[in-house]
Amino acid sequence: MKKEYTTLKITLVVLISLFCFTYGFSQTIKGIVIDEDKVPLEFVSVALLQPKDSMLVKYTSTGQDGKFELSEIKEGTYLFQIYLMTYQANQRILKVENKDIDLGIINLKREVNKLNEVTINAVVPIKIKQDTVAFNTKAFKVKQDDNVEDLIKKLPGIQIGTDGKVSAQGQDVTKILVDGKEFFNNDQTIALKNLTADAVKSVQIVDEESDDARTTGIKDGEKNKIINLVLKEGKKSGYFGKMGAGIGTNDRYTTNFDINRFTSKTQLAVFGNLNNINNTGATIFRRDGSRGSSNSGFLTTGTAGANYNYEFKKDLNFNIDYNYGYSDNEQEETSKRTEFTDDKLFTSDRDNKSQNVSNNHNVNFSLRDRSKKGAYLEFRGNFRKDNRESNSSNSTVFYNENELEDTNSERTASSEDDRNNGGLNFSYRKKINEKGRNIRVRAGISFVDNNDMNYQESLNKFNISDAINYEESNEITTRNELNKSLKYNASFRYMEPIVPHHFISFSSSIDNEKSDEDLNQIKTINLIEQNPLIYSLDYNKQVFDNQLGYVYSKDKFQLYISGALESMKQKLDLDNIKVIDKTYDNFLPRATASYEYKKGKRIRFRYNKSTSLPSANQVSPVINDFNPLYISTGNTNLTPEESDNYNLMFYSHDFKNANSFFSFFSYSKTTNAIVSSRSIDDNYIQYSTFENHGSKSNIRGHFNFSRKIKKIGFRYNFSISGNANDYITIIDGEYNKTKSKGANFNLSLSNENKNNIDLTFGAKYGLNKTTYSLQDRDRDYFEQNYYSKVDFDITNSLNFNTQFDYTLYTDNNFDSQNVPIWNMAVEYAFLKGKRGNLKLQVLDILDKNLGLERTSNENYFEETYKKNLGTYAMLSFTYSIKPPTGKESKRGSNNRGWRHRH
Repeated sequence: MKKEYTTLKITLVVLISLFCFTYGFSQTIKGIVIDEDKVPLEFVSVALLQPKDSMLVKYTSTGQDGKFELSEIKEGTYLFQIYLMTYQANQRILKVENKDIDLGIINLKREVNKLNEVTINAVVPIKIKQDTVAFNTKAFKVKQDDNVEDLIKKLPGIQIGTDGKVSAQGQDVTKILVDGKEFFNNDQTIALKNLTADAVKSVQIVDEESDDARTTGIKDGEKNKIINLVLKEGKKSGYFGKMGAGIGTNDRYTTNFDINRFTSKTQLAVFGNLNNINNTGATIFRRDGSRGSSNSGFLTTGTAGANYNYEFKKDLNFNIDYNYGYSDNEQEETSKRTEFTDDKLFTSDRDNKSQNVSNNHNVNFSLRDRSKKGAYLEFRGNFRKDNRESNSSNSTVFYNENELEDTNSERTASSEDDRNNGGLNFSYRKKINEKGRNIRVRAGISFVDNNDMNYQESLNKFNISDAINYEESNEITTRNELNKSLKYNASFRYMEPIVPHHFISFSSSIDNEKSDEDLNQIKTINLIEQNPLIYSLDYNKQVFDNQLGYVYSKDKFQLYISGALESMKQKLDLDNIKVIDKTYDNFLPRATASYEYKKGKRIRFRYNKSTSLPSANQVSPVINDFNPLYISTGNTNLTPEESDNYNLMFYSHDFKNANSFFSFFSYSKTTNAIVSSRSIDDNYIQYSTFENHGSKSNIRGHFNFSRKIKKIGFRYNFSISGNANDYITIIDGEYNKTKSKGANFNLSLSNENKNNIDLTFGAKYGLNKTTYSLQDRDRDYFEQNYYSKVDFDITNSLNFNTQFDYTLYTDNNFDSQNVPIWNMAVEYAFLKGKRGNLKLQVLDILDKNLGLERTSNENYFEETYKKNLGTYAMLSFTYSIKPPTGKESKRGSNNRGWRHRH
């Protein structure tokens, strides 16, 4: 323990020393930018670059008053640049000495096409235009082996969270495009991990309006944050990509490749990887130094895929992609659980070994046509085939309140599953006239076709502590289950203008779902064959919705109010005998208000009432006793839940300093709630079903704030999220009121200029308090996570990076634990054009990854330890494939400058 704290202290001392050395002395540059009419200009890009290679040193933009300020500038000679779309760029060589610089008033002239005007060859690092902010990648230093993920993390205002999600200007990114086209069905992971940073010319952050707004011109307040990767012209001829392989200790290995060929009309990308280091496509250890999702167990994965995109003409694109996935997941885990009811409390220990193998094929395609003004047609399809095999063996021991062994279960299970699903979706939007009359038609169909073969054998020993009542049960069960479902939906909307900016909207929709289940189960108990369980179940849900609404849309403010008449039909047949045939009618009000009072600043409120029919599993009267210790059945008397949902969103981004603030709050209350009802007998066999009872509520909130710290060249990102759940479960006929409150805090600090060194350190805190009315049980859980990362370019060819992560777990129901994890790597770029990259990395150097998970439910707490890879070292080599044209150095061309053309 003492050694681990010493390591943490050393890491912090090194980081603080680097911070002080790098940012100890700095100056400030300020000024005011106006146009020819002496009007202050807002959103003007102001940049300071290195003269030799145009690498970005500092960046800001002007405020509403035209003022700007660049701080933390070290002494030296720089290229100072001012740029705004439709204006002539202004740049000069600027020498910074040991004093602040006031450039006073700077005039920008309108851009005109004359040969004697200034021609700018230097890099313009950042351009702001309407709803798009574009970053020129030449202004940011990337290594030869870097992928797109490594590149965008260097850009101001973009973060990648520990869960792998990308956020830009404080908002989650919904999709990543390549040259404005879809890439692998908008799979962000594939774009981030498999495209090389060297191929990208610029990264555009776009506030994309909804398809309805872009087609009709009527703003609806809906905007999504997307990233568009614009490729270099030199990458649109020939092939580019990379291939690599690595070998490590403990028989670890990894291989990967990606090859791309893009032209002005076509995109072809092929990728593949195979490894046994628990890498599913996302990194095991995040680049910011903090751990992401659990990487326990022993996972071998192989993936391969291809993406093809063809542009028939501008805004008419066809895309198709295919990818194959293989995974072999072996798990070994031990867990300890404490369960309680109203009048008893017991514990159980479980040892489990399992192996799950999956072979899946996935195809996605789309046709998108925006080529005609005021119209948009979209057709999409997908298909997935997944063959799965699984085997497991587990041993569970139950202890009574006197901590004596009472029940013992030894169980093995296996399954072979053939699962298929797919769907087609069509939509068409048309603007009929300039006043705003428009229509929208949507339709979709999807299917599921699953064939599952399951087998289990269990030996259960009951009343072990009571010799008189001791008994054994040896059960062998085979279960063949066919599940098929077909869903279709169709909707039509018509919008009619009344007076300017005011509209009436009418829409009608139908959603239909039909599911069929056929089951054949054979069971023997103590060698005695039981009556087979054979049945056919048909379940049908149908929802009709007719909605009338009022729409107001003008410039910055949009309002939508509507009411819908909903009719729901529910039918269930068991062996062709009608069990359920019910109809429900509801009135559903809805409202949305959105206000964007300034560029980059908006607020939105939503309310809607919704209903939800119970699922087939919740109403099925058939008893599922495949697992003899957990027996479940549905309830044919269930009725729909009703929910009132409120949410409020506020977003603010300051383009001047790339500071952002995002907050989200939601509240949902459900009445006539469908709740779980459980009972546990004296042999610890659990029986579960469902009932309608009372209400449940959920409150969620999230705040994220990112801001640059002047004078020291660092940026901090602070986020808080919280939730509170209040719900009821029924246990042994008693109502268990559960209240759960949780919060997460995250504070990270990283340097702005990452050209030579990338520093990140931070802390995350997670806490949860859950109270139960039964036995007055409660849970207090607190998790602390401290992380740091150093990524240092020692030379243009040699890089060193390390990450350290320290987590402490505190739980009032279990012992405290601490988990330090330390990773380290050295990379060397060589060969012509730095095409080769040799990397030596060591993961989990301290061999302290416990694979610890702690969970709680409505009537239990559980602690689980999962075996994992442990410490291993790996040596890997990656080779970059480049097109024969467009010779570019590792850091980009060094022949940038500026000149006058006469």
